[in-house]
Formats: sequence, C-alpha cells, structure tokens
Amino acid sequence: MGSARHFWMQAVTGGTLPDNPRMTPIRCLLALTSLLIATAGVAQTARSTATPNLVLVLQAPDRAFPLTLVRAGAFSPFELTAESLQPGQRVQLHQAGAHVGEARVDRLQVEERQGCSEGSHAVLATPLPVANGTPALVTTRPLKDLGVERGAAVTDADRAAARDLARTILARHQAPAAALADTLAALRVSVVRIERAGPPVLVASSHIENQDNVQTLFFVAERTPQGTHAATYEEFFRGGAGASALMEMDFVDHADLDDDGIAELVYAYAGYEWTGYGVLKRHAGGWTAVHAQAVGGC
Repeated sequence: MGSARHFWMQAVTGGTLPDNPRMTPIRCLLALTSLLIATAGVAQTARSTATPNLVLVLQAPDRAFPLTLVRAGAFSPFELTAESLQPGQRVQLHQAGAHVGEARVDRLQVEERQGCSEGSHAVLATPLPVANGTPALVTTRPLKDLGVERGAAVTDADRAAARDLARTILARHQAPAAALADTLAALRVSVVRIERAGPPVLVASSHIENQDNVQTLFFVAERTPQGTHAATYEEFFRGGAGASALMEMDFVDHADLDDDGIAELVYAYAGYEWTGYGVLKRHAGGWTAVHAQAVGGC
C-alpha cells in the first residue's frame, strides 16, 4: 500500500508516531511545509542554480493558486509574491498531461496572513484556452507532453471496479454499513494515463457529511496481471468535523511536473477551515505523497 502516513509522520516527528489517529498524511505534510517555509531564507544560499518551475492550480474562472516550486526534480513550497510572479508574465497551461496554450498574468491577489482568506492567487487575463470551470495546471516553464491520449472516457467497467474497491477499503476500516450507499453514490472516478506505454490508472474519491461527522475516501487503483484492480494508494478519514478532519480530497489533474517521463497526480484537499493542493508521485509500484501546500484557511 502506498500510504504516506508513516513516512511523513516520521519526517515531522523525528521517527516516532504520535497516538493521534486523526493526524492524516495531509496534516503531516502541512507541518513539514511550515518548517520548509520557515527555513527557506537560511537554505537560499544552498539551493541549486537550476531554474525553478512554479506550478499553480487554475480554478474557475481565472484564479491560479500556488501548488509547488519544482527544481531539479524536487518539490518545495513557495509564496506568491511580486518576486515570484509578475503581472504581464506569460505562463503555460496544461490539462491531462498535455500543453493546451498560454496565458498572461493580469494581477496578483496577495492575502494578508491573518484572519480567514481564500488564499493568495494570481488572476489570469481572459479569455483562456481552457473551458470555464475546468481545472488546469499553470506553469512558468513549459512541461513535456506525455504523448498519450487525452480525456479517456470512464467506462461502466471502470466505475464497477472503483465501487468494488471502495467497498473493500470501507470494510477494512470498519466504516458503518449505513454509510456505504452514500459513499458509492458520491464516488467520483477518473481514468488517466501517467506514461506513454503505461496502462490507465483509476483515481476515485468520495466525501459525505452527516450532521457533525464526515467521511472521506480517496484512492488510486491499477490493473493487476490477473485482470482485476488493486489500490496502490489510499486515504481514509472518518470522524468529527474538527480542526484535524480531512473533509475532502479530490483529484485535480496529472502532469509530468519533474520531467522524469511519468506524470504526477495533483489533488485538492479541504479540512476544517483550511484548503490546499498536493502532489502524489509514482514510487516502487505505488504512490507517495511528496508535497502539500496550504492555500486558504483561518
């Protein structure tokens, strides 16, 4: 299983896992991100001289939120400032692993670090070469196209495989049987190709709320040699909608962000008064959460 919980808990806590079942991998990633931002100035002189690529997530209709800075194959957080991105700058737009056009930064909306905020973001000049309401990835440098077919349709067989896996995962986590029907009804399934010669990958998510309780399920699944599907990454949370609750986690898009020939998966997450984006990277036959950056919150 490709869950990042153990890896990131060790990274943040120095090798020990606290007795807190609600400390999800996303929360661990955010803790590590805070440490990275706090020490960014100290590490500046030791950084590689390679030109970085800033990656943002475009949300409707024209707002692009920071996702990650990619330099020499490494993922780091970055703050949106006049030094990192300038009005009038040309940026690249990508969807489903392919370059779809260019855009221009119209202005920056930098939020103060106090109170509640939707998060600092760049506003792109319209019209844009992407459909309104469709997420896309924005980069300051071009990405290599994966060279695969775009927009693979989700088949009935894909949906059936995702539902079967959802049942298995919920049973393993001892989720209440009453929540099963709601989870399956809310299940969203995408089919993506992460490399030129690779088979399609299923990405599925579901989140439901019942009064003060939430349940979130997110998983990546791939076909086995026997012709069935197996989950190679999963996130599950069920509990109260408190400060540590992972209330939503949804697939955004995929692209080869670090130029290794295999696409990373970009996801959005939301909790109690906090939102952000993250990156899953292919590793050892599964997936590892390598980066998460908070965007908005209180």
